[in-house]
Parts: sequence; C-alpha cells; structure tokens
Amino acid sequence: MTWVEDRIGQLLHKVAPTAGASVHAVTIARPRADVEQFWLDPANLSAALDGIAHVESTAPDRLTWSFVENTAAAAQWVSRTVRAPGEIRFVGGRDPAGRSQIRLTFADAPGDLGTEVTIRVTSPLPEQLTGHAAFTALYRARAILQTGEAPTLTHNPSGREQED
Repeated sequence: MTWVEDRIGQLLHKVAPTAGASVHAVTIARPRADVEQFWLDPANLSAALDGIAHVESTAPDRLTWSFVENTAAAAQWVSRTVRAPGEIRFVGGRDPAGRSQIRLTFADAPGDLGTEVTIRVTSPLPEQLTGHAAFTALYRARAILQTGEAPTLTHNPSGREQED
C-alpha cells in the first residue's frame, strides 16, 4: 500500500468510522405515557422513519425493520423489544450482548413541559448514518405526537418545476 492510499484510509476512517453510536434528545409536549406508547407501535415507528425504514411486528416483542433501498431486496434488521421503567430498547435479535440496539429513555420535562426523550443508537453502521436516522425519527415523532402529522414538503410548490 502506498503512503497516499494509507493516508486516504486514515482520513476515511475519521469521516466514516466502522461503528456508530449517536445520541439525540428532544422535549415532546405530551404526557410520558403517551410518548412511551407511541414508540411501541410499529405503525408509528414506520411513520417516524418514513423514507428510511418500514417496521412491522413479527411476534410478541419482535420487530422486523426493512430499510428502504432502490433495489428489490431491502436490508432487514430483526429486533426484540425490551421494556424497563422509563426505557424501551430495540435490541438486535442475533446480538445477545446488545451491541446493536436503539435505546429510548423517557423523563418528565422540567416545568410540566412534557416528556424528554433521548435516543441512543449503537450500530455497526457509521455514526453519520445512524445519527441522521435517529434525529429524523425523533423530529418526526415529536411532530406526530404534537400535531398529528409528520412534516412534509409533498404539497409545497416551491420545489416543483412549473408546467406550461
């Protein structure tokens, strides 16, 4: 390997390391019980991850996450749901050590402002990918819980080409 190839490899590892762990938090103006229940419904998870993944229940406490791709065969992740007071974890079904997981923690926000939700994603994917998906899921979940709909540009004409 040449010096240039070695240096490029080092720089790529800094930009996109082999494993990612990301943490994001948001306050949602809804009671804690409602927020926790939202994250247990596969339809809600699919809505929060629209364009990223579709989630369906395959057995009690088991979910299959199908990640959206431009090919016929989407990547899938099978998880088991683990509940504890103030916490929901989606742990990779084939990972007994829990190295691949999505962990949500819930706490009452100060001043009766709702619920603080923190998402921690640990994955073999680079943090740049997991971080974006985690932030997007939290942002959309907050919007759905507070307004009943996810933000979208679908009906916004500013991004469309004009027809003659």
